[in-house]
Amino acid sequence: MKRILVALLILLPLPVLAQGSGPSFDCTRARAWDERQICAQADLAELDRRLAAAWRAVTERATPEQRAQLQAQQRAWLAERRACEGPQAREAQSCVRRVMRARARDLEAAAAGGGAGNSSSAAAADPAKPPPATVPAVTALAAVSCPATNGWAAPRICATPGMRDLDAAVVRDAAAARIRFASQPTALTEIEALLARYVADREACAQAAGRVPLDCLQETMEEMRATLRQRAARG
Repeated sequence: MKRILVALLILLPLPVLAQGSGPSFDCTRARAWDERQICAQADLAELDRRLAAAWRAVTERATPEQRAQLQAQQRAWLAERRACEGPQAREAQSCVRRVMRARARDLEAAAAGGGAGNSSSAAAADPAKPPPATVPAVTALAAVSCPATNGWAAPRICATPGMRDLDAAVVRDAAAARIRFASQPTALTEIEALLARYVADREACAQAAGRVPLDCLQETMEEMRATLRQRAARG
């Protein structure tokens, strides 16, 4: 048991004990490039706390085999985050933000499912009685019709070169994902939850603390498209 606890602590930058507005680790001991970025950016620090909470929720209920799988995934993810470093600071920070959000969603989905990775403890406990299928609420998502005046994001999408094409691409990928998972209620519910958060996150960029609103909007759109494609590829 002691070895397992030590291994889990190694996977996180530092023990997740910090409180307040900072990240889950002690910034005075941050050495790696990505850790310093997290300490310097308020939204990245918040993402780190979210990740730490999800990590605890997943690992506390995981079996030894699941913990081994989670640890391997976490090592690979930390390497991916660290590889975001590059000569363009804004692009590098955007990359860190994107991979942290994706990892947070994966861990939170695993925590909500009561298991680790792609497994579900609820399903394993009673495979003969799957949960009843439910029809998820459909998120209203359509390509922006320009000129647009409603909301904060739509007029910016119309006014910024390239964003209108990106917006249309997200809508196409969302439609493809809905078709892809039409016969899988659980997966479709997850897709609809992602789309609902995406719509809210776009508008929230208007007041994104410590970020350039247009950069936030573009990153949110690019991240959503990448996430939809990853989910479709995983099946």
